[in-house]
Amino acid sequence: MKGQRRQHEVGDIFTLQLDDSSYRFGRVVKMGESGPQGRFPGGILAYIYDVASSAPEPDLALLTPDRLLLPPFFTMNWVWQKGYFRTVAHEDLEAAHLLKRHCFYDASIEGYVDENDNEIPERVEPCGWFALTNFEHFQYELGEALVGRPVHGAYAKKK
Repeated sequence: MKGQRRQHEVGDIFTLQLDDSSYRFGRVVKMGESGPQGRFPGGILAYIYDVASSAPEPDLALLTPDRLLLPPFFTMNWVWQKGYFRTVAHEDLEAAHLLKRHCFYDASIEGYVDENDNEIPERVEPCGWFALTNFEHFQYELGEALVGRPVHGAYAKKK
């Protein structure tokens, strides 16, 4: 796919094309810095859904939190610039589009945080990694999820 150099917005719907020429869809759910430490300036919190299609136009009604293929993840604009993701639609974000709570494993505290870098007392599924996802790691997790293997962030050590 050809790269895009546009500003992304919360509610943008994007597509990625797989090796078998099928499409999967994602949604931008948060933009900008994350947390008081701003560990991800310019970071984008996104979802990828288990909705497959032979065409790059999504059925927006199917893009619901119970249809996530992967846990939420943080990425950057370069995946659009390189053409891995392509924005194909926009839908204003509503509470029904979001998980009730985001959970990420944070290795720096060996515990869990939400999307704003606030500690949370326990793991909530789906739980991802509190880190910017590089494309190699994203491809690995996507491949694992597509063959039915569970994909998730690490588990905190028992204290």
